[in-house]
Amino acid sequence: MLTTTKYVLVEVNTAVCKRLAELLRKSDIPRDEEGSALPGFPPHFIGNFFLALVAICHQTSPRHHPALEGVVNGTHLRGWDYLFARFESAARNDAALLEPPTWRELAAADIRNLFRDKEYGELLTDTEGRAALLRDLGQRMLAHAWKNADAIQEFCNGRVATGHPNLLDMLAEFRAYDDPVRKKSLFFLALMRNSHTWRYRDDDKLGPPVDYHEVRGHLRIGTIDVKSSELREKLRQGIEVASEEDFAIRQAVYDAIMLVSRDSGINNPSQLHYLFWNVFRSICTRQSPQCLKLSSNSTLPHRYLPLTVQQNDQRRCPFSPVCKSARIDDRFVEHVFQTDYY
Repeated sequence: MLTTTKYVLVEVNTAVCKRLAELLRKSDIPRDEEGSALPGFPPHFIGNFFLALVAICHQTSPRHHPALEGVVNGTHLRGWDYLFARFESAARNDAALLEPPTWRELAAADIRNLFRDKEYGELLTDTEGRAALLRDLGQRMLAHAWKNADAIQEFCNGRVATGHPNLLDMLAEFRAYDDPVRKKSLFFLALMRNSHTWRYRDDDKLGPPVDYHEVRGHLRIGTIDVKSSELREKLRQGIEVASEEDFAIRQAVYDAIMLVSRDSGINNPSQLHYLFWNVFRSICTRQSPQCLKLSSNSTLPHRYLPLTVQQNDQRRCPFSPVCKSARIDDRFVEHVFQTDYY
């Protein structure tokens, strides 16, 4: 039986979670899936593609910095979508980018060149840090004599979190994947499942990856409550939080999503993650959230648009009926924390 965990700093608001779960119970939630299934990629390269890309995927729209964006194959993209498309394009031209020996030798200049856009320039932050994560990934893969991610799956016998060895424990050996809330690990494993590449013996252990968009959205909806007045003040003023405060916030969001997943009857936290992530990054933006009226140029993926239809054919955030912040001006923004966990 799932139980919620209470924190000195932050706790799950079970009443709001239940209202959100009831709202979702009445909705047809799209499946969790990526926009590209990497057609034409050899199966053993798909795991390496996601293992490397997720390792460096964090803070593509950091506060006080321009958001990552660019044009790939004539399409303007932002954030994760640009990272994905740019890396896919580069890997199709040079398959060595998907091999551990290449990762082991990568430098910051290689990362800058890889993700530089002809029109928008170099917008990816901390290229040295990202290169270091990939070097560590390559070194540890080679130390285990693993040529591809499939070898990790086979070593763990398809177990996410049960038994030993299991995938979450093994991924945590990589510097890029040692987050205690396991955002990148859970995201990577979801990508491998949703691309129909891997299956798991304990699929129910695949929890939701929690990133900063989801923190912002759940703070605003009210599924988590910040109990510490000091932490609330840090959030209001944009002051950097401590590591234990970051953990408390993200773990509470994780627990809230697990509770909503159970009470909604969806029982697929990854499916809810994709819903929340897409809505929060497209609609529940930092400065201009579209709570009661969607922008005409909203970037919400089309498969989620049916969820936005409300009374009088007016499209609005699908969570607005239960969101505590939908009709107020003073809304939370996600916490500030310097990390490469997400």
